Amino acid sequence: MRSRAADTVTFSRMALAFLLILLVPLSPEFLILYAIIGLTDVLDGQVARRTKSVSMYGGVFDSIADAMVAVILLYCLIPHLVWEEWMVMWIAAIAAVRLVSLGIGTGRFGKPAFVHTYLNKVAGLLLFLTPFLLVVFDVPFVVMLVCSVTTVSAFEYLYINCSSEGFDPNLAGILIR
Repeated sequence: MRSRAADTVTFSRMALAFLLILLVPLSPEFLILYAIIGLTDVLDGQVARRTKSVSMYGGVFDSIADAMVAVILLYCLIPHLVWEEWMVMWIAAIAAVRLVSLGIGTGRFGKPAFVHTYLNKVAGLLLFLTPFLLVVFDVPFVVMLVCSVTTVSAFEYLYINCSSEGFDPNLAGILIR
């Protein structure tokens, strides 16, 4: 079981994310569960390093869990908030760039090509903070902030998967070597 401890934490994030669907978006219960989900995202990497139980697909599972949480979060928030068309189109465009990047990288390197750059981590942190930001700020401001950083991150991801000679999931970024 030791070799699967981090994966178990990651899979718990996936399961907990589905519980968000049962709660009122942005309610205190929703935000508490969402914070717990975020904690599992931090814990899985720490558990893997401490127990030296990094599985072959741990990074892939982590990226899939992150994507699942993002999709479920959108599923919960889109009907709950007032969205303008430009916001939905921007989010869809980012998702499309990320999917194309993943497809290109996977085709080029023969394995799921998720890259964990610093910019990707900043974008992920902003995505995680989105529900909390929406409690404080209006939707257009939050969308502009999060989508601006996430757009740059998505194009960095595309550039890396199109131009890298080899696959390095832990590449710091295109400007940071």
